[in-house]
Amino acid sequence: MVDEEPADGQTPEPADRNPRQVRARRRRRRRRFGVVLFLALAVAVFVAAYVGLASDDKSSDTANSVIATGPTTTTVVKPLGPYKVTTGVHVRGGAGTSFPTVGTIETGHEVFVACYVDGEVVDSPNGPISQWLRLTGFGPRGYVTALYVSTGDDLANDTIKPCPDA
Repeated sequence: MVDEEPADGQTPEPADRNPRQVRARRRRRRRRFGVVLFLALAVAVFVAAYVGLASDDKSSDTANSVIATGPTTTTVVKPLGPYKVTTGVHVRGGAGTSFPTVGTIETGHEVFVACYVDGEVVDSPNGPISQWLRLTGFGPRGYVTALYVSTGDDLANDTIKPCPDA
């Protein structure tokens, strides 16, 4: 059997589509494109995650392995206090007045102390004092001079310990 052309010699034209059919066809194309794009991105993310995780695994590489010789310990200083602030004071980023202010504490508020360091000398009516308290707990963290915190005898009898990294 042979395909025959229409008697008038012209090829048949496709039927005209109404606007509703055209919009539906475009939606289907966009939907297919969106699904393909989503799948491509999902595969790329999974491949990147797999490569990232697989490249970090150096457990089989003996040339770069490090063998621990002993237990690792971290010293956690238990905060002491609460101690009352006797005069409104600036909390500093370091043990001295030249360090930036990171906060303030008003008179009568309580603070918790982690340890102390020897820093800039501050003159007081009872003589110069160089001990700065490292604050911890609630409120700003930083250093205040021991001159403005009522610690009682805790600094003198070594209840407040020197900071380990000082």
